[in-house]
Amino acid sequence: MKAQPYRAAVLFLILAAVAFVPFILAPVNGSVSGTAGSADHPNGLVSAGPRPLSGGVVVSSDPRVVRNATNLIGDGTFDAIPGPWIYTSGTTGAVTASRDPTARARLGHTTPVLRFDSMDDVFGATPWTAAVSNQQSSSNLSQETAIRTEGNGSLKDDVMIAQSNQWAGAIRDDPLPWNWSGYDRLAIRMDKATPGTLWAWVYVQDEAGGNAWGLFSLVTGWYRYPVDLNTPLDVSKVTYVEVAFAGAAGTAGTVYIDDIVLFNSTAFAESARVAQTFTKSTPTGASPNSLRLVFDLEATSSSSVVANLEVTIGNTVEWSETPVAQGTRTVEVDLSGDTALQATGSFTLAVSLRLNRTGWEEPSMTAWIDNVTLVIPGTLARIAVTPTTASVLVGQTATFTAGGWDTDGNPVPLTVTNWSSTIGQIVAVNGTAARFEAPTQPGTGVVSATQGIIRGSANVTVEPPIAVVPPTSPWDTMLWPVFAMLVSALGAAGFVAIRRSANHAFRIEDLFLINREGLLIAHTTSRRDSHGDEDILAGMLTAIMSFAQDVFQEEIGGLRQFEIGNKTVALEPSEHVYVAAIGSGPIRNRLSTSLRDFLVDIEERYGDRLQWWSGMNEDLLGIDAMVQLFARRERYRCGDWKRHAAPGTEPKAVATPEGPGSAIHIVIVPKEPMRPL
Repeated sequence: MKAQPYRAAVLFLILAAVAFVPFILAPVNGSVSGTAGSADHPNGLVSAGPRPLSGGVVVSSDPRVVRNATNLIGDGTFDAIPGPWIYTSGTTGAVTASRDPTARARLGHTTPVLRFDSMDDVFGATPWTAAVSNQQSSSNLSQETAIRTEGNGSLKDDVMIAQSNQWAGAIRDDPLPWNWSGYDRLAIRMDKATPGTLWAWVYVQDEAGGNAWGLFSLVTGWYRYPVDLNTPLDVSKVTYVEVAFAGAAGTAGTVYIDDIVLFNSTAFAESARVAQTFTKSTPTGASPNSLRLVFDLEATSSSSVVANLEVTIGNTVEWSETPVAQGTRTVEVDLSGDTALQATGSFTLAVSLRLNRTGWEEPSMTAWIDNVTLVIPGTLARIAVTPTTASVLVGQTATFTAGGWDTDGNPVPLTVTNWSSTIGQIVAVNGTAARFEAPTQPGTGVVSATQGIIRGSANVTVEPPIAVVPPTSPWDTMLWPVFAMLVSALGAAGFVAIRRSANHAFRIEDLFLINREGLLIAHTTSRRDSHGDEDILAGMLTAIMSFAQDVFQEEIGGLRQFEIGNKTVALEPSEHVYVAAIGSGPIRNRLSTSLRDFLVDIEERYGDRLQWWSGMNEDLLGIDAMVQLFARRERYRCGDWKRHAAPGTEPKAVATPEGPGSAIHIVIVPKEPMRPL
């Protein structure tokens, strides 16, 4: 019932337009314009862009040759879960192999670090106090904020040593003991800011009197000093930390202390690897580049480890590097000299990272592998379907062609090509061309050409028919005053109906922003009963992601909608996120435009951070405000977040559901997708 005013408004305006258009667009010579899509007259689906094909088709073609990783290596992009890759970590787990959430293989080691004290608040809830060996020496503690190496501050200690063999410094002794289990080393940063000789004594004690300590001759400037937390210290019951300074009689100096951390320095020398078995059914020769391996590599710098990365096929090391260079690059390896690989058969490709622990600092090194391609140049690696996008009138036909390419961009003949379509039907196939027939209802779909495991696709939009333009006649002049009055009346009625229908338009009650992995980034609601509805929100989130995985699996953009109970969900994707609007009322094209404009701003503002998002919203400052702005105004245009944001303000985060484990029963009723604007 809510849609009736809107339908009435549209009807009035259409009637007005039908009455008015013949007087404006009637041919001067009095001839009849053909039905849209006829062979004699091109249709008018668009006012600019490529020339329509006969049959009512508007096309856009941009065939691009890109490297395809599906020739001999299955899932070279690490998208599939679990997929054909086998991840094997080191024997002790110090070096690990896993699938990265961004769909890459991750090999490496990162030492967990516990920050015991950042020295940003030395007189707060866990204060440091001055301590001296006798009354003649002095220790003057203060909070420093300018001279620091990490965080917001450091501990400043002005000491004076009255006599030799005396000391002055600082002590931290909390009411309860500290549990440092799992860590065997303490590191402390100190800066001797004055000339002269000063010794630093770092002392740690447990509640039974067991202790560990280190004695250092301080150097000028910031330096990191490590202390082994070995026996007889019980690291599970530490009660006391002391940093004391000593020197010759009469020595005065200033020392800054910053960032005491704990870590594990256990030595290791082990490897982790990712591997899969592939089949090579085509023999190759020994000519250069007759068989080639290509993969993308990203690596961090090596800290306190010696790193070796190597690629093996069978028992042959095809490529290796020590040390592994930091940065991102593409590695290409010519395998034509491997005699065993020139034959056919099954082989195992493995990428291994070996790390040897060295040094006193926390060890770390990570390498990511992606887009693994093992190809025989001249074999099919990619199919390009032309046109890549097409708009076809209902009931009309369009012709698509397919071309094959190898990984170097050279054409490869297609031999057995299978055509299919998710909308309409393929009515004729001739070699590498196929004729597509649109259905009788508008919609969107995909036309695909497949040979073996290689597939190329094109997006198709089926448009509604265009009205026939009537011819001119002498009655036009006679009836003009009558039609003018009718147009005015219908236009006024349409305007009033549209104003009334605004009250029944789609109203946003909940707005979700979700990343492609299904993690909730932001959510806001206008429902008055929104408190304590974690189960409802979790159910909504589960339903949204389930529907998104189904309808966007072909990577086709555009608004989709479905129903949850008596609510409608409008879902729009972008490269890194989905936006879902839940509410009541009919969905208009304005909502689709607003959702797309909102995603354009999200990608422009946060795209580089969303690609590597850790799940912490402090990495996406301002994103909650953008979501709340959109939901509050119920419309959005590109740049709104800049025009409406208050400088220096950030709304409080909205509570989000704990996860998709809700037991709520959701029934999803898909609707027809909206036609792209």
